[in-house]
Amino acid sequence: MHPDPVMQINKKTAEKLGIEEGDWVYIESARGRIKQKCRFFDGIDPRVVHAQHGWWFPEENGAEPSLHGVWKSNCNVLIDDDPDICNPISGAWPLRGLLCKVYKAQD
Repeated sequence: MHPDPVMQINKKTAEKLGIEEGDWVYIESARGRIKQKCRFFDGIDPRVVHAQHGWWFPEENGAEPSLHGVWKSNCNVLIDDDPDICNPISGAWPLRGLLCKVYKAQD
């Protein structure tokens, strides 16, 4: 029903980056990089992208290091969970806003 991880981006932003709807793109932070499929969403601020969370691929090998492809498209790869930067009250890490780079995947 939903075979690919999908990220949302404003169409105008995507066009400036040379990305077309349906392209595979990389989303990269200082911590890592993931790959998701582009979907245009005009309702999103042009400075923001939305990446789906929790992605893994049950059809892939479950043994380490693959772990069902958990490192390929799961946006948790992008987030730093160091206790020193977590919220001191709740223990949660910053996951709703971080700088990232988005570009068309060439592979």
